[in-house]
Amino acid sequence: MVGPLASPPSDLWAIHLNQHTEDVEVVLKAKLPQSLWNLSPDDAQESSNEFLEYYRGQLVGVEAHKLNLKTHRDLIGLIDFIKTRADFTKPELIDCLETSWSDLGPPIPAIELALRVWLFLPMEEWGSRQTLEQYIHSKFPRSNSLPDSPPIALNFNALNLEQIGGFNIVWTESLQDHLSLSIDDTEKELRIFHIASFLHGYGKSRDRPIFPPGFLEETARTLSLLIPSSNLKCQRWIRKARRQDEIDLEAAYLPPTSRDLADFPYWGRQLMELRDEYERTEPTTVRQWILDKRKPNQRYTFWIAVIALFLALVFGLIQSVTGIIQAMHIN
Repeated sequence: MVGPLASPPSDLWAIHLNQHTEDVEVVLKAKLPQSLWNLSPDDAQESSNEFLEYYRGQLVGVEAHKLNLKTHRDLIGLIDFIKTRADFTKPELIDCLETSWSDLGPPIPAIELALRVWLFLPMEEWGSRQTLEQYIHSKFPRSNSLPDSPPIALNFNALNLEQIGGFNIVWTESLQDHLSLSIDDTEKELRIFHIASFLHGYGKSRDRPIFPPGFLEETARTLSLLIPSSNLKCQRWIRKARRQDEIDLEAAYLPPTSRDLADFPYWGRQLMELRDEYERTEPTTVRQWILDKRKPNQRYTFWIAVIALFLALVFGLIQSVTGIIQAMHIN
């Protein structure tokens, strides 16, 4: 394959994409993040099992589209090639690949694979007149004019969204789907990006920044807000989710963060929409009523009604039993 390649760790580069041995897994976990995101040895981190599983899942596109990528060297070389051309439009990048790597195979699936592995982004909405960097910035616009709003309450977290608000939490590997909320007549679905190792790792990359300034750090802070490390119930819940759903999200990585929407210029509107929907949601089950501590007055009214109903049932039962006993004595 033709094209400029970085100088990656030799023990990673010779490994064929289809090799699956314990030794290969050890090398990939140790070297893959450093190579993908150009981290210094001091900042290098071992990839999580969940990220490695995601990476492996993306490799099916190599065979599906008959891409001429044989080793991890080929794939990361392709990513490096695209990195140095972030100021190319999509047609320009396609032309460049067809000229420089004529044996690569179809360029569009190759670019799609590279972006999903490198940046966790699709390319379907990449306009033909945009450079790669312009496309990424357009996906995550910054807002400096959020409406005045009180700070997000401490009871606003992913666990309460699920248990009290009835939101179905769906973990996603697509960065653009983070905090996307879909609502229909039967379900509210919230998508949360869970590859925390990317947010922390890529933030230390020595490459020229391609995301908007502060974007990755703010994305990590939204996870901190949704899964506060100081909330023991949330930590227990996320540990269980990590085991069951195989998500790359460790609550211990998430320090406390601001709850002021003005401190979230990239994600503030999504957080406000989510917060407002949560506050509009009323409990519909006894369990939700028990857990819901948002509106104390309503809780007191609910429990008074429950106690009144219980006493009425007990009183009615006593009357019934008394009536039966009296009838037996008369007879």
